[in-house]
Amino acid sequence: MADEPDLVDVLVADHDELRTLVAGLAAPDADNQDRLTVTIAELSRHLVVEEDYLYPAVREVVPDGVPLANEALAASAETERLAQHIERTSRTDTDHAGLVRSLSEAVHRHIEMTERALFPPLRQHCPPAQLRFLAGQAMMAKRTAPTRPHPHDPRTPPLNQIVTPGIGLVDRVRDALTGRPTKPDQL
Repeated sequence: MADEPDLVDVLVADHDELRTLVAGLAAPDADNQDRLTVTIAELSRHLVVEEDYLYPAVREVVPDGVPLANEALAASAETERLAQHIERTSRTDTDHAGLVRSLSEAVHRHIEMTERALFPPLRQHCPPAQLRFLAGQAMMAKRTAPTRPHPHDPRTPPLNQIVTPGIGLVDRVRDALTGRPTKPDQL
């Protein structure tokens, strides 16, 4: 059992995937639209999982974890608003490339802050069995999480855990109807 991934392992794997996707956005491809779409879908799922499992765990077990989690939640919401703005902006808009660069920078800041400020104290104060349990919950939640940014939806338990799966279902139906790629293996 001890060799099973814990919540931090799951989120670090997400971070690695996001780093790869974001790095590809800077490549001089003729068209990065599918990569951008998949990046936003992966980011959306990842942020929901953190909101549902990471931030509540930090609040619960880390001394002075409430302000840490609240700061991370605010930064996540800002990143999600930026992703939504990009989705609503035409690729031909003069601001589009700058918005994509801003999103890349926001993703890197998010990863740095989370891995530096949240993961070490969480591992220090949270029992390993609880972290492994949360990993299982997070992996299940990621399968039903929204694939589009929804920055104005509930962001804290319990309401987010009630509303989010329904929003995710609607997103997946929209994705299927439009043929929108949402996973790296679709690139």
